[in-house]
Amino acid sequence: MSDGLVRSVARTHGFEPLRVEGAVPDGLRGTLFRAGPGLMERFGRPLLHPFEADGAITGVRFADEVTGACRIVESPGYLAEEAAGKPLYGSATAWWRRIGNRFKAKGKATGNTSTLLWQDRLFALMEGNKPMELAPGDLSTLGKADLGVIPASFSAHPHRVPSRETTFNFGLRYDRDMHVDLFALPDRGEARKIGEFTAPWSGLLHDFVVTENHMVFVIGPAKMVLWKVLLGFPDFAEFFRWDPSAGTEVVVLPLDDLESPIRIPADPFWVWHFANGFELDGQIVLDCCRYPDLDSLIAIADEEADIAPSTLWRMTIDPTAKTVHSEERWAHVCEFPSVHPARVGTRHETVFAYAEDADQGFQVAAVVPDTGDAAIWAAPEGHLGSEPVFVPRSPEERDGWLLSLVLDPEPDRSYLAVLDAQRLADGPVCKAWFDHPIPRTFHGTFARTE
Repeated sequence: MSDGLVRSVARTHGFEPLRVEGAVPDGLRGTLFRAGPGLMERFGRPLLHPFEADGAITGVRFADEVTGACRIVESPGYLAEEAAGKPLYGSATAWWRRIGNRFKAKGKATGNTSTLLWQDRLFALMEGNKPMELAPGDLSTLGKADLGVIPASFSAHPHRVPSRETTFNFGLRYDRDMHVDLFALPDRGEARKIGEFTAPWSGLLHDFVVTENHMVFVIGPAKMVLWKVLLGFPDFAEFFRWDPSAGTEVVVLPLDDLESPIRIPADPFWVWHFANGFELDGQIVLDCCRYPDLDSLIAIADEEADIAPSTLWRMTIDPTAKTVHSEERWAHVCEFPSVHPARVGTRHETVFAYAEDADQGFQVAAVVPDTGDAAIWAAPEGHLGSEPVFVPRSPEERDGWLLSLVLDPEPDRSYLAVLDAQRLADGPVCKAWFDHPIPRTFHGTFARTE
C-alpha cells in the first residue's frame, strides 16, 4: 500500500483494549505516544503535503492490559475550522485567505510531528508553531502553550542531555533574517530562553544536536522562496529551493558561551534527523541520516517519487580548525535514527533506525557506526513501519525493546511491534493490534511507569 502516510485517520477514540498477539515482556510498563499527520483533507478538500495536516496522536499503554488510543489534535485553528464548516488554513483554502494568513502571521499549530514529555506534561509538536498541550490520560487537547518563553515556534526535536538534567530545543523566527531561538527545559524549574543566533539564510531547519558541552546546527542550503510564501502558493514543498552553490553551514555554540557561535563551511547536503553527538579529543562527532539534496521534501508527500535516499553518515567537526570531515558508515537506506536515551550527548556504540531494503521493504535496524555491522528485523512484505522507539531495560546499549507502529495492508490494520533489541532477527515478541489503520507516524516518545 503506497498511501500509508498520505491518508486520514479512519477512527478516533480514547484508550480501549487492544488484541495482543504473543506475550508482553515483563518490565515493559508505560505509554508510547506517537504523532503524525491525521487529516489529509478538510471538508472534502485534499491537502497537498502531510506537513500541513492536523496531527493525530496515537497512544499505546502497557499496564495490567494493553490499551490504545488515537485522537486528533484539536488546536485553535482546527476548532475554528470546525465552527466555520470549511478550511481556513493551508492548501485546502482559498488563495486570498492564504495570502491573508501569511501577512497576519496566522497559522495552525497542528502538532503533527512529534511528542514531548516534560515535567509530567505532554505536548504535541510541529516546527512552525507553538506546542499543543495534551492530557496524557486520554490524549484530549488542553490548548496551545508557550511555556512562558517561546516567542514564535518550537521545533519538533527537543533533546534531553542526562548529565545536565535538561532538555534543549530551538525555534525559528523570520523577518529580514531567520533567527534561531535557543531554549532550555530543566527537569525541575521553569523553561528558559538561553540565547539566539542568526542563520546564514532564511530556510528550513528541522533537527539539531546537543552534546554535554555544545549545541550544533547543520544548516543545509534549503532557501526560502519568499515571493512564493507571500503570494500564497499552496504547496509547502515549493517554499524552498536547493542552492548547492551556498554549501552547508555548521554552527557550533558552546553551552556555557552561547554568545560566541563558531561557523564552519561544509559541502552541500541535507539532514532531517541526527542520531546523537558526542565529544572526542577536542572534536565533535555526529551521526546522522544524510541526503545529497532536498528532494526528500517532495517524497514525503509523494511516496512514489524517485529520490536519492539517506544513509548513515558520521561527521567529525573540529571547532578550533573549523573543519568538517564526513564519511558514510552504513550504506543502507535508513532514517529516524536514535540512541539509548542515557547516551544522548555522550559516546554511543549503537544507532537504532528505520531501514528499507529494495526487495524486503521495511526493516528495524541496530547499527554499530564504528564498524558498519547491523542487526535487522525485516517486516513481512508490504508492511509499512515507523520510527523505532527504544525503551531501555538497563544501561546496556541494546538491553531493551524497540517499539514500531506498523500498518499491515492485508487487513488494513495497524499493530505495535515489540522487538527485543538484543535479538532483532527473531522478530516481534508481541504485537498489539488496533482494529483500524493508522497513517504512518513521524516521531514518538515513551513514558515509563513502574
